[in-house]
Amino acid sequence: MNNIEFINDAYTSDGLRLPMVHFGCSKKDVCVIFVHGMCQTIIDNYFATVWGNMLSMEGFGFLYAHNRGYSIENDILKKDGSYVRLGCMYEIFEDSLLDIDLAIEMARKLGYKRFVLMGHSYGCNKLIYYFYKRHPEILGMVLASAPDMVGLQLLRQENYSELIKEAKDNVDNGDGSKLLSSLVEDYMYMSSATYYNWFNEDSNLDNLPVMGNSENWYQFESIDVPILTFSGTLETENYMHLDMLKEKAVNSPSFEYKYIDDANHFYIGKEEEIGKLISDWLKKIIR
Repeated sequence: MNNIEFINDAYTSDGLRLPMVHFGCSKKDVCVIFVHGMCQTIIDNYFATVWGNMLSMEGFGFLYAHNRGYSIENDILKKDGSYVRLGCMYEIFEDSLLDIDLAIEMARKLGYKRFVLMGHSYGCNKLIYYFYKRHPEILGMVLASAPDMVGLQLLRQENYSELIKEAKDNVDNGDGSKLLSSLVEDYMYMSSATYYNWFNEDSNLDNLPVMGNSENWYQFESIDVPILTFSGTLETENYMHLDMLKEKAVNSPSFEYKYIDDANHFYIGKEEEIGKLISDWLKKIIR
């Protein structure tokens, strides 16, 4: 891997320092901006480093932009020198707008003129919401393993009704930072404010409702740029809905999807195959 730059002086409009990793190229034209999924970092996402290296060699910049939900829990430095406890378990979905704003701003500062947004897993939901709210000038969008977050929670969380009530009660009592009394999906604790923000019946996160509310597609339907999406055949049923996404992408001028044989959620062993898929698609949509 060559021409990699670590960026540690980027601050959101609300003062959070968010680290980024830039895979540079000689031609400063198009930059692919990558938004990671739940709890992730570039250390966890080896596939993204492969894609960044491959795309940079093809003449595309690649910016891995950590957001305030990186890691399960961490203390993020603020511009004033203080710290705020965040990470996935304390993240509020709508705040992702500020993180993606920063990523695009940083790509501009690096000299790029045109942009493609790429999300992985929960990062896809953030990009869909971002496009709906900001309608940025971008060339296209890549959705890697895009999930129905709310539908999956309703399916897997047997005590959902009890948890959402507990979360709301804590929020109403001014104790939104209090952790819930049981694990979410058997692997992580989550603050009451985050759980209620993500999974209440009116949540903005409910923007890919393939398993739930079939009427709630307005965010996704707002996307009017080319879309590439893919999932691995070893992923769970939550990711096997690409034909439905094509049907719902009513304003996208072109929609391509592919199931990657024998690929899991992190594409182990399939990184280069998918990197070529992305590169070939970029060359088709960029004039």
